Amino acid sequence: MKNNAFATGHDQIDDHHEELFHLISSLDKAVHSGEDEQVDDIIAFLEHYVKDHFKEEEDLMLENDYTGYDHHKKEHLQFVTIVTDLRNSFNDNKPLPHIIFAIRKVIDALVRHIQTVDVGISKLVKDSDE
Repeated sequence: MKNNAFATGHDQIDDHHEELFHLISSLDKAVHSGEDEQVDDIIAFLEHYVKDHFKEEEDLMLENDYTGYDHHKKEHLQFVTIVTDLRNSFNDNKPLPHIIFAIRKVIDALVRHIQTVDVGISKLVKDSDE
């Protein structure tokens, strides 16, 4: 992972986090192009992310009896709702600048989630390696 400040020590989870950071440059490209298809691709990525990545994190937490699981799961469910709302806005042809702004807010919130909540996973990984 390029930014060790976000590393959990779990390769697959860290790879998923890195993909999220790459999404920021994809969003910048979408802003400059103004193409619906690029925005659709970003929303599709987020839909995949909140389904598969979150499941992987939650499975790891459950396997290790992580005490912060309930809080973590609650935050994940909030992100699922937000991404579902993004999809609905896009499908309802809401103005693209508003959707792009909302996507940026989601990405920023996910980065904060990684910085503040996912740090507990790094302790899980370290404990399981010992």
